Amino acid sequence: MRAIACVAVGLSLTGAAARADGIAGPSSARSPIAVPGAVSVARAAVIPPCTLFVDAAATGAELGTVGQPFKTIGGAVAAAPAGAIICVAQGTYAEALRPGTKYFTLAGGFQHGASFKVRDSATYVSKALGKGGSFIRIEDPGPTEGQLTAIDGFEITGYAQAIYRNIYYSQRFDLTNNYIHNNNCKNTALIGGGFSLNNVTGTIQGNVFANNTCTRGGAGALGDSTHSNSVTIAQNLFTGNLGTETQIGHGGGLYLFATNLAIVGNTFVGNRVTGWGGGLYVGAFTGGGLQTNATLNGNIYRRNRAGVYGGGFFCDDSASCVSNNEIYDSNCGGNIYLDGGPGGSGPTRASFDHLTNVRARKVGCVGAGPGVQITKNNDAPDAYSFTDALFWGNATGLDFDASCGQGCNAATVTVTYSMVQTLYANGGMKVTFGSGVLPPKGIDFVAPATGDFHLKSRFGHYTDGGYVTDAVTSSALAKGDPNKPAPLNPPRAGTRSELGAFGNSPQASYVK
Repeated sequence: MRAIACVAVGLSLTGAAARADGIAGPSSARSPIAVPGAVSVARAAVIPPCTLFVDAAATGAELGTVGQPFKTIGGAVAAAPAGAIICVAQGTYAEALRPGTKYFTLAGGFQHGASFKVRDSATYVSKALGKGGSFIRIEDPGPTEGQLTAIDGFEITGYAQAIYRNIYYSQRFDLTNNYIHNNNCKNTALIGGGFSLNNVTGTIQGNVFANNTCTRGGAGALGDSTHSNSVTIAQNLFTGNLGTETQIGHGGGLYLFATNLAIVGNTFVGNRVTGWGGGLYVGAFTGGGLQTNATLNGNIYRRNRAGVYGGGFFCDDSASCVSNNEIYDSNCGGNIYLDGGPGGSGPTRASFDHLTNVRARKVGCVGAGPGVQITKNNDAPDAYSFTDALFWGNATGLDFDASCGQGCNAATVTVTYSMVQTLYANGGMKVTFGSGVLPPKGIDFVAPATGDFHLKSRFGHYTDGGYVTDAVTSSALAKGDPNKPAPLNPPRAGTRSELGAFGNSPQASYVK
């Protein structure tokens, strides 16, 4: 397995748009928890305190002022002081930036001819257009600890690796509100088509990554060789990205290694990989000192494809993955895949709380497939838990498919307070079904055909326009773990005990 060192930082120039991804149906596209869901349009509208100005349509002297802007981004970068905010008007910029040690913010999406007083990057498009290579490429020597490079409000297309940073020491890096699409790593040695970031701390937020291609991480790849970086990946739409490595590709959408990952409110839809982890791959390298700790909240994984296992999500190689309020729907090659590391590595650990795992498909999308697949072939004490979960529409006897070749007694898989088939494929690894386990009957989702997995209730289920009452009440209401501490300010009656992704959230159904 190839690991790279990368991570991103939180930019303050977040845009105005947080429109829910409409691909999967009206309500279900919303994040199940109290965080904004994925954008469908990348948009930056905030006007920052600009230092230098760029307009491809400008005429006259290039002084970098409002009245006499540079014509190229490269010209502005060459003149920029440390920490500059370079504001870029609409237009096409066929550029390949190599800024060296300079750090700055690029802010695109300003209206031409409006004195840089009007900004909407979805309307006034600042387009970085490549012919391979990278729009911005940062290699040693480059910015160091605490020095911020940020890219906000651009369309970026036509490159091999659109955004690239690969240095053995860390810096801050933000990637926000960009439309990054149709970038293609044709070189099979490369990883990360939309972005490939090594040793950064920051935020990747509000972007749309579409139809990017690379061996691993079609949309992007992160690594952390310094074992010190933290990245937040929030409210992005990942769609149609592809991992092409022959038979063994990892991460069709994202291929991630970092000390701390917060993956929140994203939608992964229609991404593909030849091997494992069609939507999202999270890995670690404990043998080399990297322990990845990933927290996943309110993400949606739908119609992604893996050629082997883990159409939606793959937690691998001694990573720690903590999932809350997530939806996995119709991923081919199974919805979730969990795997132990190589000999001598630490344990892989994953917990899933308030999970909706439905309609998994086989490899190739031909028939129903496994909801969760687990494999193990080392002696580490791998541990997996599932609670307050709903399993529905997966293959008969395949909500779980658990196999083991070594260290089988060291691993634990527990399922509590969930609706799930207790018949499972036992390939040498025991799945323990504990308290509160019920067969998946009478769940009564609101509209599964359109991807709405809220639960029906005679007292009201959530819609964007308010609560709507139903003729029936789902049997998955009031069935959650009674031993969990009640929230200090419960959003509504009974939310603590609703099974599935919307339990204990502002979108939970009412119960009496």
